[in-house]
Parts: sequence; C-alpha cells; structure tokens
Amino acid sequence: MGRRDAISADPAEPTDVASRRFLAGYRDLVDLPGFWRLAAVGMASKLPPGMVGLSLLLLVGRDHSYGTAGLAVSALAVGQGTTAPLRGRLVDRCAVRPVLLGCLAVYLTATLALVLVVRGGGPALVLLALAAAMGASAPPVAVMMRATWHRATDSRTLTTAMALDSSMMGTALICGPVLASWLSFAVSPVMPFAVVAALTAVAVALLVNSESPPPHTTRGGHWAGPLASAPLRRLLAADALFVMTVTGVDVVLPFYAREHHAAGFTGLYLGALSVGSVLGSLALGAVPNLLSRGPKVAVLLCVFAAGIAVLTPAAGLSPLAVLAVCPLAGLVIGCTFAALRTNGGDLAPEGRVTETMSWLSSLDMVGGAVGAAVFAQVAAGEGSRTALLVIPVVALLAAATVGNPRTRKQP
Repeated sequence: MGRRDAISADPAEPTDVASRRFLAGYRDLVDLPGFWRLAAVGMASKLPPGMVGLSLLLLVGRDHSYGTAGLAVSALAVGQGTTAPLRGRLVDRCAVRPVLLGCLAVYLTATLALVLVVRGGGPALVLLALAAAMGASAPPVAVMMRATWHRATDSRTLTTAMALDSSMMGTALICGPVLASWLSFAVSPVMPFAVVAALTAVAVALLVNSESPPPHTTRGGHWAGPLASAPLRRLLAADALFVMTVTGVDVVLPFYAREHHAAGFTGLYLGALSVGSVLGSLALGAVPNLLSRGPKVAVLLCVFAAGIAVLTPAAGLSPLAVLAVCPLAGLVIGCTFAALRTNGGDLAPEGRVTETMSWLSSLDMVGGAVGAAVFAQVAAGEGSRTALLVIPVVALLAAATVGNPRTRKQP
C-alpha cells in the first residue's frame, strides 16, 4: 500500500470526519491491511536490543572481570553503530531477503561462537571481536520497520504509526532488561541469548515473508546518501544532541540519588521517565494532527527542555519530589523520537528511507555515548544539580539546530 495522501493532504487539517473521532489515528492504523503482522514484527525486533547489552554484561562478567564485560558491551555497540548505515544502504539497494537472511546467519553464528568462547574460558580479545561481529551483523529489522511504516501508511496514520513504534521501543527498553536479568539469574546466563536469537529469527522470517517487502530499486545517487542533504544533516545533529540529553538524565539522576543517600530511588527514577515516555507516545498517536512535522520537532524539544528544567527545583526539595516530576520530564521523550523519525522519513532521498533511519540509529548511539561521558563528568565534578541545569541548554541547542525543515514532499 502506498502513502495515499502523503502529497495532497495537509497534516495540520483533518481530511475527513473520521480524523476527528476519539482515537481515530489508532482506529485507522489498525484498519490498514497487514497491521497486526507489522506490529508483531515491530515488537519482536525491539526486544532483542533491549536485552542483549545486559545479557552480554552478565554472561561475560560471570567468568571475566566487569571491565572486560563493559568492553564487550562497548564493542557490541561500536560494531552496530558503525555499520548501521551500510546495512541500511544494502537494504535499500539490494533484494531484502538475502540481505536479512545473510545478516541473520552471521549474527546467529557470532552469538553462538561468543557464548562458546565465554563458557570455554577463551581469550578476551576473541570475545571482544565476536561481540563486535554480533553488533555489525544484527539484522536491521527494527530500523526497517520505520521505513515500512512510512511506506504502508498515509498522512492520517503515519504519525500514529511512528508514535506506536516509539512506544513499543520504550516498552522494550523497560521489559528487555528485566527479562534478560530474570533469565540470567533464574535460568542460565545463556538463556537470554537463546531468546534473543529466537526473537530475531522470528522477526526476520515475518518480514521477509510479508506480503509487501520493501522495494530495492535504489541505484546510483550521491555517494554520501542522506548526508548530502543539509536539512537531514541538521536533523541528524539535533537527534544526536537530543539523545545526549536523554542519556544525560539517565546518568545524572543516579548520581543525585547517591548524593542524597537514596540509591533505592535510582530504578524508580528511570522507570518513571520511561513510563512517562511511553504514555506520551501513545497520547501522540491518539491525536495524530498534533506536533507531528516540521517546526513541531523544535517545539517538542523545547517542551522537553522545560520538563527537564523542572527537575532542578524538585531536586532541591527531596528525592521523592524528583520521583514525582520524572513522568512529566519524560512525557515527550517518545514523542520527540517519533517526530524525528517522521521528519527523517519525509526528508530522506527517494529510495533511501532505510539508510536514513539507520543514520538516525547510529547518531543515537553517538549521542548516547557522548552524553554518558560528558554528564557523568559534570555530575562528578560539579554536582548533579549543576548537571541538571546544563541538560535543558543542550536540548534548546538541539531545537535551534533542527530549525524549520520543509518535510512535506512536493509533487
């Protein structure tokens, strides 16, 4: 199914009476042919990334030092982040089935080899190389789903689809580590990898056997791909800055809890942020004409900055006050991710949506790594409240960077 009204419809105005119904976005989305298959693929593809990092940390840390375990997780992230655009370009340029099945074969082989090396007491350099290979070969199903939603929806349902995708990712980031931890301690450190492998294989199988696989017609074009577009470069930079701030919050709040002898609040803080993000994404999907495109991304970033700014006075009151504010602070995190992906798909060069989404994923990792390093240093050197004051400034910088891109594709 093509995007029926992507050119002719104005997303700021309802196209018919149906768009004014309560939860109209979700009702229209569910009515799309193949919706449940796409939703199943989306959820199955998002749980493994939420599980694999902690699973790897617990598996390697059992027989090696936690320093080695941390390096293994870093190698996994580096392998995934540096090769994501290449895998996205392969999906856009080549037949989808061999690309996904080839990635899956290498991924499963690297996973099995890593487990055997760790359990057999193999050298650290080998397991680091295998961890990097796992990241580099991970089938890009989750990224492809964003491109698939762009292709399968129209102007009325795209925002709802991207909001749903974002809420599923938020849910996976909550449930994935919990499931990985439970399986590691209650069953076996190897069991999470069996579940990750099974979910990944199911997601690949569902996608390659779908009724309308992604086209592979892209040939030629600028060698830089999406990076040749100035608006896309600004969007990517804003995405990295935004993820930097989100990671900063995740890093600074545990510092704050430790400073105030309330370490037990750490998990509650991060959980409350995630719950607020998921609820905000679902709410955005229910009102698809609100804050979806163009300058609205900058508005969402400003709202996010305001929400984080409220954490600072709350931090001056008590750890309990911070917990009460956390859902508000996280309310537009998922919405902002969804809006960035919506704009990214609209700005993507013809036939390069998957590669564009892959670049966004890579910049997520870059922003997360930089945010963790920078805000950990600020919190350790200047205190958590000072770090909380810096985070909204970076979010406003992201809003200024993204500007007002023209994301509506012209006929």
